[in-house]
Amino acid sequence: MANDNDPPMTFQALMSLLPLPSPENESGKQRFMSVVPSYCAGGHGVAYGGHVYAQAVWAAAQTVGPGMVVHNVHGFFTLPGFTDRPYVYEVEHLSEGKSYCTRNVVVRHPCTPSFDMEEGKREEKMFEVEDEEKELGAICFSCICSFKRDERESFRGHQGVGVRERWREVLGEGNGSWEMAPGVDAPWWNRLASSSSPPRFPVFPGLDIRKVEIQTNTTSDPTSYRALSLYRPFGSLPTSLPNLHACADLYASDRNSLFIISNALGFGDQVGTMGSLSHSVVFHVPTDELLFQGNGGDQWWIQEAWTPRSGQGRGMHESWIWSPEGVHVASTWQEGLVRKADRKEDEKQRLLWEEGMWKTGRLGVKEKGKL
Repeated sequence: MANDNDPPMTFQALMSLLPLPSPENESGKQRFMSVVPSYCAGGHGVAYGGHVYAQAVWAAAQTVGPGMVVHNVHGFFTLPGFTDRPYVYEVEHLSEGKSYCTRNVVVRHPCTPSFDMEEGKREEKMFEVEDEEKELGAICFSCICSFKRDERESFRGHQGVGVRERWREVLGEGNGSWEMAPGVDAPWWNRLASSSSPPRFPVFPGLDIRKVEIQTNTTSDPTSYRALSLYRPFGSLPTSLPNLHACADLYASDRNSLFIISNALGFGDQVGTMGSLSHSVVFHVPTDELLFQGNGGDQWWIQEAWTPRSGQGRGMHESWIWSPEGVHVASTWQEGLVRKADRKEDEKQRLLWEEGMWKTGRLGVKEKGKL
């Protein structure tokens, strides 16, 4: 990923795909490979899940006809993703229609790393087509996604009160003044970042995401806990590629999502294990309302998130995605593995990040164990 002084990677570059030969004797399937390593917050080698989620849909989008834009995605995370090897996407054509079509995507990694992610600069770390020839491991992610054409509506769509109206006092006018979203939205990470000698955190690629602090949040009623994030892509996105615009929302939708559950339940510092199990997104709007306009400026999109239920070592994360114009663009539902650690030595989530930051030189030896 990007070093401290590197410019942020654009979203279009981050989603780059390399077409691969189709599987032998398997018609109706197409294959692609990621070119750019995915983001890892602490250098521990486990990839940000939003990358494979968004890029799987982008791979599927390469196989549909003109005018077909994603409207529905159901994904399942079955194994951790890694940053030192590419994702190989196999897209299967499930149905073809005049108005709708569906695709099934399965994703695997090569069993062996492509390179040592601890060495060199980002520009030197691009995956090569030769990686595709290596033995592939088990499926790490799969999804079914549906695409549709715009249609003339026979009734007017409806939505509730807009996010900016409901959160006027919190959002105010300071869209660009919010702090960058933390790599890990946990109290221990925030304390480390605000310390007198904070470690060097990797730059989150693709999107500029800001966290909005909500002072009224308490853990007395987890269902009332809310999280607001503002985001926009680095670099402009071609209006001729609406599916790429939609993928930016998919990429943002997974950012720090499960931490809302542990924070709302009051054990953000005591997470044992955490990981996405499934993630679904439904887009509600026509193509023109999906597009990010311009490059930068004040065109901030908003994700409004909460957790309605938890239990059995799992929790639900839900969110609405709003455009700068106040349109409810998409709804998301995510189920995740979230377990509380009863002892400090069982806080695997924190210890994993700490070990990664220590190994990559972002955390001095004397600081180890101080998170």
